[in-house]
Amino acid sequence: MNQVWFAIGCLGMAFGALIFGIGAHNAQNERWRILFTLNFFIAAIASVLYLTMWTGHGQSIVYDRPTYWVRYVTWICSTPLQILSVTYLGGTSLAFTSALVGADILMIATGFVATMSPKPINYIWYIVSCGFFIGMFYMLFNQYRSQASEKHPRSRRVFTKLITVHFVLWLIYPVIWILGNTGFNLISSTVETASYTILDVVAKVGFGFLALNCFKQLDQAGEAPRLERVFS
Repeated sequence: MNQVWFAIGCLGMAFGALIFGIGAHNAQNERWRILFTLNFFIAAIASVLYLTMWTGHGQSIVYDRPTYWVRYVTWICSTPLQILSVTYLGGTSLAFTSALVGADILMIATGFVATMSPKPINYIWYIVSCGFFIGMFYMLFNQYRSQASEKHPRSRRVFTKLITVHFVLWLIYPVIWILGNTGFNLISSTVETASYTILDVVAKVGFGFLALNCFKQLDQAGEAPRLERVFS
């Protein structure tokens, strides 16, 4: 049954990448093309992940539990692009963008160590990973939202919605981790795989469409990112 979910994930991400790729090719200007391109690679990287698992790769038995370590390779490549997508919309400074990306990478890296560690040591690394998660979203809900609202006073609600959806979706990942075989083993392997797959598609393809919708609202308000100000 896991293979069916991997196939669904691969095709869903590939469809998203196709839509974003066409959007990038047909973008009306460079500002739109940047966002479409970021979302294309986010979905394309995730599609390769699911193709890898679909074909039976990227899995090892770690302390008597099957572990798809390839997820972390993909997440550490794709999630920084999602952060870049968010900071692009907000016109965030390079320094602050770097801080967010750094926290994100450390969150994924320590999550990987937690997954590959024996119990109960893995819970220590899990808590460390959650700490970076909290730190990253603290910065998003405070400094990022404040800076974005100052630069886009007519579009404050756009950024509140963007960050809130981002937070809710990413919050579900550590919940699945702690309920799955990496944690308390309260859900079956099939439920865990299905949960990750559905969440991945929504958190990447779905969030990509949300980011594009937010850009459209900024554009209509005359506050869309200007290339000369991006990451300035």
